[in-house]
Amino acid sequence: MILRLTCPHCSKDSYSASVEKFKPCPYCGVLFSGKYGTEKRKQSRIKKEIPFVIAYNGQNMEACTLDVSDNGICLKIFGSPSLPVGETIDFNVNDINVKAQVMWVTNNSKISSAITGLQIVDGTVSTL
Repeated sequence: MILRLTCPHCSKDSYSASVEKFKPCPYCGVLFSGKYGTEKRKQSRIKKEIPFVIAYNGQNMEACTLDVSDNGICLKIFGSPSLPVGETIDFNVNDINVKAQVMWVTNNSKISSAITGLQIVDGTVSTL
């Protein structure tokens, strides 16, 4: 199925098979997604799926990275997590300590998981 996406910058329509992937507008070049809007990371995202456990409020939750950049990381957290936007959390991925702020959360009640976008406050995930 092909979907029509309207660029958030120039308001012209383009077409894509996915509303989630970030793609450049063919008219003005702005990188955006039909689901997430304008790309806010300045660096390119590198897709990496690394499973790990994240501890939050005394609860251990299984998670995995979906993509990383120098200043951001996207996680899939399994179960029914409730990470509030704006919260700063500490976690370890492959023995790398990361401190990050929750920027957005999308819950999927069908499979009991949440996709979470984090901005790195302290630590380097580009070495993952």
